[in-house]
Amino acid sequence: MLVLLAMLAMTGCKKSFTITVQSNNEAWGTVTGGGIYAKGETITISAIPAPGYYFISWNDGDNTNPRQVVVNGNATYIATFSDTPGGGGTEGALEVSGSINANTTWPDRGVAVDYIIDGHFYVEGNALLTIEPGVTIMFTGVDGAIFVEENAGLRMVGTAEKPIILTGPTNNPNKGAWNTVYVQSNRADNQFEYVKFINGGSNEADVVYVGGKISMKHCTIDGALGNGICVSGSLSAFENNTIKNVDKFPVWLNDHNMVNSLGSGNNYTNNGKNMICLSAYYLDNTNNVPVTFSKQGIPYYVSQGIHLDESEDKMLVNAGAEFVFAYEAGLRISEVSLLQVNGTSNDPVIFRGEQNESGYWSGIEIYSSRTTEGGNKLINCQIKNAGQHDGAALLTQEETTLSINNVSISGSNGYGMIVTIPVDWDTEQYDFSNYHVSATALTFNSCAQGNIYETNKDQVYNGIPGAKRKK
Repeated sequence: MLVLLAMLAMTGCKKSFTITVQSNNEAWGTVTGGGIYAKGETITISAIPAPGYYFISWNDGDNTNPRQVVVNGNATYIATFSDTPGGGGTEGALEVSGSINANTTWPDRGVAVDYIIDGHFYVEGNALLTIEPGVTIMFTGVDGAIFVEENAGLRMVGTAEKPIILTGPTNNPNKGAWNTVYVQSNRADNQFEYVKFINGGSNEADVVYVGGKISMKHCTIDGALGNGICVSGSLSAFENNTIKNVDKFPVWLNDHNMVNSLGSGNNYTNNGKNMICLSAYYLDNTNNVPVTFSKQGIPYYVSQGIHLDESEDKMLVNAGAEFVFAYEAGLRISEVSLLQVNGTSNDPVIFRGEQNESGYWSGIEIYSSRTTEGGNKLINCQIKNAGQHDGAALLTQEETTLSINNVSISGSNGYGMIVTIPVDWDTEQYDFSNYHVSATALTFNSCAQGNIYETNKDQVYNGIPGAKRKK
């Protein structure tokens, strides 16, 4: 039964909102919990099936019953009931299959499941498939997928009150109940907003695969046997999304520069590997724009390494960013590239290995003599468990130009740092006039072979010997 009450404008200083609770079929089940409530109040809504009928889920894909809801605004919850255990609820749905090659719109049909896709469905040619708010699409099995070919487009724009839902068959509430949404085109109208992808990723596939370009905002990926989203193309926007309960990575990026498109407000919880996977080796700037690693709330997982090799390659790291390196992976800055790590005392940048063991990853190698655009910097950061194969957590050379401030190095299997200081071999004295590594508050802890190894004199020191130090 539909419970719909007029909203009170204000009660004292607290806003009140209307929670509407509705049954998809009053003969099959009733609902309770609707009414007018104060903002921030936690309420309970319930779906009560009639004898011989079954509750399936709410209209946003949640199947919790009874369900607690925090009131933050007007909202409508529709309970779907079925006449078969764990299934049904598809009366009035339109079955679609095969492909389209002309512009097509799928409107909300006003039923629990609006469209049923059997197997692979293709958007071909120059067609644009537009899916309107409130639409629920059910895939019939683990091979269910939508493929958007390279000149076609897919626009799925729902609202907070009427999200678009993609889900598996109602008799399979498990992860991997359907396969993927695969976008190959670069069209500007590839937009996903307020879309819920429920229990996709069969056969460890990516729930959303972007080979072209999409904008994705306010979307939810909930449940997957593979990754949440994999990007081989590009993101024109990525903000306020939630990715949870996926067995692998919530986000997989095939190019480092894609991190520039990761916006704010994204939330990642309860994922098998709750990190942003960086699956590349070379960092290639696009249009001379620096690659900026911002704080995302979860670490960046460096699966192969990060290698800056060209003069236009610039890597900027903002406060709070964290990097987790796979076995033997590392960070290498060539002679002409630029690295600037700008942590803060309250929010340092962290570089560490995937496993908490000495020498798990190779470390940071800085060969760059670059002085332009502020030069190379390591400010307020921690380097942990590097120095693989008796190497060093931080390696520099004679030509290196680097400013170090408030950096801690710990757990190296070799040296904390390797330096090469120019020597006047006539006097056998260090030539600090031609040495350009400066350090303030550089500390070491538990470095197996010593803090600093200087290569020209083959000596181990506790600190950089006689190096220029900032006051």
